[in-house]
Amino acid sequence: MRRFLKSLLALTLLLFLFMAAVGWWLFDRPLPQLDGLVPVPELHGSVSVDRDVWGVPHIRAESLEDLAAAQGYVVAQDRLWQMDLLRRIAAGELSEILGRATLEIDRENWTLGLRGAAERSLAGLNPRTRMVLEAYARGVNRFITDHRDRLPWEFVVLRYQPRPWEPADSLLVAGYMYNVLTSSWRAELDRAKLTERVGPERARDLFVEDSPKDHFIVGQVITGQEKSSSGPIQQSGRESPAHSSSMSMETSTARGGKDAELVDRALAMLTQFGAETEYFLGSNNWVVDGRHTYSGKPLLANDTHLQLNVPCIWYMVHLTAPEINVKGFTIPGAPLAILGHNDRIAWGFTNNGADVQDLYIEKFNPSKSIEYLHNGKWETAQVRRETIRVRGEPEQSMEVLVTRHGPVVKREGSVGYALRWTATEPGGLGAGYSLLGFANNWTEFRNQLRWISGPAQNIVYADVEGNIGYIVATNIPVRRKGNGDVPVPGDTDDWEWIGYIPFDELPQVLNPSDGIIATANARVAGPAYRWHLTSNWMDPHRTARIYELLQQGKKFRPEDFIQIQTDIVSLPHKMLAEHLVRAAQVVPARDSRARQIISRLDRWDGRSTTDSVEVSFVEFVRRALMKHLLAPYLQEGVIRYRWWRHAVFLENVLRERPARWLPKEFATFDRLLLACADEAVQELEKQSGKQQTAEWRWGRFHQIEMLHPLGTLPILRSLLNVGPLEYTGTGFTVKQAVDIFGPSQRFVADLANWDNSLMNIALGQSGQFGSSNYRDQLPAWFEGRGIPAPFSDPAEMTARKHHLVLAPPTRIAAPR
Repeated sequence: MRRFLKSLLALTLLLFLFMAAVGWWLFDRPLPQLDGLVPVPELHGSVSVDRDVWGVPHIRAESLEDLAAAQGYVVAQDRLWQMDLLRRIAAGELSEILGRATLEIDRENWTLGLRGAAERSLAGLNPRTRMVLEAYARGVNRFITDHRDRLPWEFVVLRYQPRPWEPADSLLVAGYMYNVLTSSWRAELDRAKLTERVGPERARDLFVEDSPKDHFIVGQVITGQEKSSSGPIQQSGRESPAHSSSMSMETSTARGGKDAELVDRALAMLTQFGAETEYFLGSNNWVVDGRHTYSGKPLLANDTHLQLNVPCIWYMVHLTAPEINVKGFTIPGAPLAILGHNDRIAWGFTNNGADVQDLYIEKFNPSKSIEYLHNGKWETAQVRRETIRVRGEPEQSMEVLVTRHGPVVKREGSVGYALRWTATEPGGLGAGYSLLGFANNWTEFRNQLRWISGPAQNIVYADVEGNIGYIVATNIPVRRKGNGDVPVPGDTDDWEWIGYIPFDELPQVLNPSDGIIATANARVAGPAYRWHLTSNWMDPHRTARIYELLQQGKKFRPEDFIQIQTDIVSLPHKMLAEHLVRAAQVVPARDSRARQIISRLDRWDGRSTTDSVEVSFVEFVRRALMKHLLAPYLQEGVIRYRWWRHAVFLENVLRERPARWLPKEFATFDRLLLACADEAVQELEKQSGKQQTAEWRWGRFHQIEMLHPLGTLPILRSLLNVGPLEYTGTGFTVKQAVDIFGPSQRFVADLANWDNSLMNIALGQSGQFGSSNYRDQLPAWFEGRGIPAPFSDPAEMTARKHHLVLAPPTRIAAPR
């Protein structure tokens, strides 16, 4: 027995040592050098890279070219595999490393043609922008060349080497985000089919555009005149968040239950489109002038809501060169900073969602399938032949038909739907947002935005002189006929684009009279605005709540803005609760548990805490109510109603109670509401497995999860994925989070003292699992605490933890 125990102990020790060696080999060995001196032949001068405790680098260079090259090297140190993944998604090259599971994602991206669009856009860039992209690529490639034997573990596990980074790859990353933020063509198909099913009157109700809760930034009408609430510029822009419709993606049907769900969600994470949710996730930003702040200078806030990936989509950086001194957020693979501040101005984004995609119904020749009708004549479509490499399988060939409008993304017999999209128009993938850090005032900021082709963003602005502003800058089509809401005939010229909205007529405002500008993907352009921007405005509740909090008369500090970013009052749920209370006075619920919860609703403040039973109950009532309203028209398994303003539709029905929407089995809307209350408690019991109402905490039903693309592998799930975590808020709160979506970063800029600014991302700076900066920002993000973001030299020197010098070999002294 002693010999056996000794042998067992020895084997255990050997196994432990083996696992430790494997862990070191995979996770520790690839960690980048953060201190000392590294030779980089691509540089002309020395570059210093100081990192703070959070791993945020401050890169100082003697020229813009060296700054971009050093940034490429540094970001590759932390996020190389993510960079490779992002360009592969956009180019349609996922299956080469991940196999058949991602084949349909690749087919779609090859169809869209983002690789070709990136190469065409690169050829048309101005010399300075091209120089930045080329220098950035040289820096990335230097890291790849010097670390081929110490690559991040994902390359090792998947057994492949990254190809060299090309300047066009940075534009592919831009194309990926363009697709995330503007893809609406499936929504156009759904709307056309649903309208046909329910009829025009009900379709007008379902696809509602107006809400009394809207806060127009421009185009508001008062006594017949446009509201004069701004400075000399008063235009407006369009708001239509990207549709989150599901894709058809091949997955292994052999899996079942939670395994299959995890795979599906991981694939959804790769596209940002596939996740099934009733909500449409967006972002928040706002800015106030000095009348509303502790210092008399503006404060600006921004939190962008995207999928909560591992690693985070954002990377923080501070960049200094003779031409620029900017700190903010960028996407791995994109040079410079996309949003943030320099020493004069600050800016932040929310998705404006301008309708920049149109579907054209093409009539194809039944006897010659590549010919389509145009003005009474058959024209031959271009046939683009593509090859998709699939790991472990033969290459897959595909043909893409391209009409005069664009690629055919869907075909039904002799009818095809061709997509025209500003991203694939000439110059559609320019790198303009990365250059905003060069501006020093409103005029320079606007001039820089003139060259941005998209995607359309609601941009809030502030400067140290005390000015605040708002602008949308992008190519938004002007249509000869129609507004792009549904597919239109492609066989005539009646529905063509005839240009873009002129830049000076895009929505923009400087120094509004009330000193407050806020956007949260809802409607910003009122009826006095000249141009049609979109019909797809998002629910106005986050915007309304932000204005409610900003108009309290308080003198705000940066930490107050973090509290607003994490506010969890859900206005639609509070409204529905009020209707339930009134209905229960007329028709009591049958289930005593429903009666018990309803009796508490008149005291409920609408806060969606994880321990709230009220929000769980009201949410399940909302789901039951939507099902009863829509079931007569949308049979299960056909078309689902997915509209940006579905909560406004429900509000209108509850307020106006039109007979056309009352299901025939109910005599009144009050009876409908209480029947939904009874159904809600039954469903709560079913999903929770508990009969007691105290067990129906919101946190049981509302959880978030952050997924790594390889986190579906059983041995790696607990290591790589974060969550599920019980999370406060709803899809309608300022702190908006659902499933795998949520605030991917938070940013507050203090124009009185940049060192008081706050910045953080959801997880950490590093994508390297063995790094101390892999998940270190998660607690602050989860708890809603801002992380200080020092900017001045003294503040950054105090915060410095690592000091690295990148230098050409000629500047590195030989050892004595």
